[in-house]
Amino acid sequence: MPGLRVGELSLGKLHHTGCPGNMPGATPEWHHLPSSTHRWWLLLWGVLQACPTQGSMLLAQPLPLKLTSPGYPEPYVKGQESFTDIEAPEGFAVKLIFQDFDLEPSPDCEQDSVTITASGMDPSRFCGQQGSPLGSPPGEKAFVSLGNSLRLTFRASASSEDRPPNLHKGFLALYQAVGVNHSQPISQASGGPEAINTPEGNPAKAQSHCKEPYYQPMAAETLTCTTQVPWKQTQEKEVVPGCVPVCGRPVTPIAQNREPLGASKAALGSFPWQAFTSIYGRGGGALLGDRWILTAAHTIYPKDGIFLGRRRSAEVFLGHTDIDEMLRLGGYPVRRVVVHPDYRQDEPHNFHGDIALLELQHRVPLGPSLLPVCLPDREALYRPGLLGYVSGFGVEMGWLTTELKYSRLPVAPRAACEAWLREKGRTEVFSAGMFCAGDRMRQQSVCQGDSGGAYVVWDDRARHWVATGIVSWGIGCGEGYGFYTKVLNYVDWIRRVMDGKD
Repeated sequence: MPGLRVGELSLGKLHHTGCPGNMPGATPEWHHLPSSTHRWWLLLWGVLQACPTQGSMLLAQPLPLKLTSPGYPEPYVKGQESFTDIEAPEGFAVKLIFQDFDLEPSPDCEQDSVTITASGMDPSRFCGQQGSPLGSPPGEKAFVSLGNSLRLTFRASASSEDRPPNLHKGFLALYQAVGVNHSQPISQASGGPEAINTPEGNPAKAQSHCKEPYYQPMAAETLTCTTQVPWKQTQEKEVVPGCVPVCGRPVTPIAQNREPLGASKAALGSFPWQAFTSIYGRGGGALLGDRWILTAAHTIYPKDGIFLGRRRSAEVFLGHTDIDEMLRLGGYPVRRVVVHPDYRQDEPHNFHGDIALLELQHRVPLGPSLLPVCLPDREALYRPGLLGYVSGFGVEMGWLTTELKYSRLPVAPRAACEAWLREKGRTEVFSAGMFCAGDRMRQQSVCQGDSGGAYVVWDDRARHWVATGIVSWGIGCGEGYGFYTKVLNYVDWIRRVMDGKD
């Protein structure tokens, strides 16, 4: 969805078709709100109205959400029929799996039943209980739509007077949006948040089988509706399985005990967050999560005046230490570019705010050679003398390299870098949003083409690698210090952008 900002969901129509107690024509007061806020109220209002008793639409998200029959886990009421449309963003599919299924047995599913329908798929109808000789329960089968929507219809026929009261509690299902690639869900190929099973003997509890060590389970919020309290949104902190990326823990560790003179060749998997960009020349970046690239703003909007006003397409390459192999694997198109508002392209000696985020069009499948880095959370990660690593595909000894190289550099005292700049007679701004690294008496090994790459340090407390800096600017490629964007100062902005709030 090129050009679509995070938070501006393109989900088609949200509609509500008659939950009990609905007053036709009732809408929230939004006539005085700006158009963007109007759209958000429309989305929120649609979610608040979604109650699966007559007809409703729900919005599928990457993490699983809960859908239940009316009144679940109390016995459902006979004599009702409802449908729920679940819709995912364009380019995604809807996945649904039952975690609890307790309907009254019915020969050929002629009485109580649940029917799953989606475009391009034959309808599937289910009834009865696990182990029942009557009916046909869904078991642990997962349903994945071919398009971006799926409909679940629940039918409970009216009981005859001579039939005992119904004591079946209905169903609990989990639904989510999953990426698709050539009509196949990405999650099936990547081991992402798609493996959800029901433990034997305890259908009410769900387990999340994430593809470790690249993903880990995370609780998700759920939305439930009840017939007893129509129109009420209840956010319950239940343990609903979802798989989220693990950051900062490469499968192939970085050799921290080495003291290389100059740059060393990186082993495959040591810097799995490393990105390669070619927008206005070579650049680098670091993977955050499974959809974002952290980089320097000047790799996208360079300070060289000849590029002012020119627009270039952006593509990111990931998953290897050799550029030729990256090109063979293919690039990841960029959906959106977000540059920090403090960055000034027209001020050639001021790199304050030199930070940007690239949102990829699709989530990337994580594995041993493709993992994200973590964000810093405290000032102690910038103490002078702390050793960190810089990696990139920049110039080495005057030549462009096709192999990923890395250098080990200490965080330098701020006063030393300020004094060095004065000695050099430089006028570049050294703001509080920057820090410096290196040794004035040693080759720093960071050069053109490394810009945007991450400076990473090992966080002993959290036991993972953290991107504390972004390669920003320097004075040549010889001895001395390099200057980096201080990521800690921008963590709140990064999270707002990634959460769709900026």
